[in-house]
Amino acid sequence: ANAQISGTFSADLKPTVGSNSKGTGKATLEIQDNGQKVKYDVSASGLSNVSGVVISQWTGGRGPDVVSLAEASTSGLKSGTGSGTGTFTKSDLIGPLQGKDLSDFVKAINDGKIVFRIMTTTYPLGEVVGNVTAGGGAGGNMTAGGNMTAGGNATAG
Repeated sequence: ANAQISGTFSADLKPTVGSNSKGTGKATLEIQDNGQKVKYDVSASGLSNVSGVVISQWTGGRGPDVVSLAEASTSGLKSGTGSGTGTFTKSDLIGPLQGKDLSDFVKAINDGKIVFRIMTTTYPLGEVVGNVTAGGGAGGNMTAGGNMTAGGNATAG
């Protein structure tokens, strides 16, 4: 049950379908401490009034959140940018992954179901969104913008 998990994952964040946002961003997730925690790093630009940064699980329709990285009221993120870094553990998993292990989170990534989303007051379901995929980091170029069509359904609130 304690399978060792490791790896780096990333998402290119693009404007939600139907928005006229100029926002862009990049998120990376790195498994640390033999799968005990995940370090996240997100940098975004062109956003204002960021209200939250979440990771959601794609289940059709608007995916339920599985990790809430920051909310406006408590956020350590730079004001209005959606950029920041930190870590989370399995105790931070919510929604369909609550009580599950980080290996379940990684499996959902590998199944193509995990979406990184930066929400703003203008676009509360996510102004920039992107599918999290394996790889990334310094060398990886995640140019699969085609996956972003999934983000279109995020507007179905």
